[in-house]
Amino acid sequence: MTHQYTAAELRLEILALEARSRQMEQDLKYSAGTLMTSLKPTNLIKSTFRSTVKAPGFGKNVLRGAAGLAAGFLSKKLFVAGSSSVIKKAIGTVVELGVAKAVAGNAENIASSGRKLMNKVIK
Repeated sequence: MTHQYTAAELRLEILALEARSRQMEQDLKYSAGTLMTSLKPTNLIKSTFRSTVKAPGFGKNVLRGAAGLAAGFLSKKLFVAGSSSVIKKAIGTVVELGVAKAVAGNAENIASSGRKLMNKVIK
């Protein structure tokens, strides 16, 4: 047997469903607004930067990269040394990249060797 609803019960049920529908619509609008805010380019950049900075080993990686770039730049300047030759400049760029990669890859070994050397010089 099916339940027979009265007109008053149906009105109450309709009002409850309409209230639920309005609440769901407000929740959906809020979620869409939050999503649109998080997808703005500036917010994407900020969140990416924050997650990168919080990554373990970030400081070490930055120092390794900086040391590699500095060593590469210095080696190119020493190799090219004011030459106007296009070939020498091209080879200087290859040397720069090679030295930068080698220094960045072996930064810990180079640092420990430098500490040992400094300890010997100080004593």
